[in-house]
Amino acid sequence: MATQTKIYHLLSDEQVKKKIERITVYLSFILFIGHLVLIFIRNSFPEISYLQSLNSNYLAALYTPFSIILVYEVYLLILALPLSFSNSIRKQYEIISLIIIRRVFKDISMFDDFDQIAEQKDVILQLATDLGSGLLLFFLVGLYYQVSLKRKKLSSLSDSEIKRFVYLKERVALLLLFVFTSLTFLSVYEFGTEVYNLIVYEEPFTLDLNVIFFVEFYTVMIFADVFIFIASFMFSQTYARLLRNAGFVCSTVILRISLSADPQYGGWIAATALITGILSQLIYVYFSRIEKRESEEE
Repeated sequence: MATQTKIYHLLSDEQVKKKIERITVYLSFILFIGHLVLIFIRNSFPEISYLQSLNSNYLAALYTPFSIILVYEVYLLILALPLSFSNSIRKQYEIISLIIIRRVFKDISMFDDFDQIAEQKDVILQLATDLGSGLLLFFLVGLYYQVSLKRKKLSSLSDSEIKRFVYLKERVALLLLFVFTSLTFLSVYEFGTEVYNLIVYEEPFTLDLNVIFFVEFYTVMIFADVFIFIASFMFSQTYARLLRNAGFVCSTVILRISLSADPQYGGWIAATALITGILSQLIYVYFSRIEKRESEEE
């Protein structure tokens, strides 16, 4: 067994994943409590000037553990890539839906006065937009999963072709893990630099926490999906499979666009990406069944 394969199998081992999951949970708790303590200090001691840029609403602390969990979901996405291209795409959809729902926590924390909610129309509109698009994305993820279950019964590749394809995708996954680790450290560095400049030089905090890390990662995922799409030519030239994989690549591109779009439209653009993936999968299932029926009749 090649060294790269051993590394991938080690990282994807269930025991290793459970340990990382526990670390993620503990880190989420610690940072959540730490965020709450900082907000308490900020509200109790207004003379501490560098903390005044923090949101005074305790609900803002919900954003922190959710962000940690999202990073863990990206790790699971990478590990899912060699197992199934369809499952990897589904994980991308799940992550984008969680990113949109995470915005809801930020929207809630923007209310200055809960007793005068009706007067804060801009915040209500943003909250309704993110919540509505987030729920739509959850529904579409479920629909995509339902369609994918039908696809699992169909296979046009031999066992040897599947092994070779998985071997190739394991290398892509390891490369993505390297990029994932690098982006994680880079994001932590950028965040630390912003906090340092805020405390020492009292410079305004300009980092957009909604898109930090994820914009760069989804950009990398576009190239990874394109690579898998091209590699799929080596193992299957069927029209249905190539069309589906091309649809998946287009879907990933649209997901990347949704992250850079205006927050009011980002969720709905992401929904367009999911619909593209669902239709691609449906068309693949339809054509595969026709091809299977023709082969049985010959």
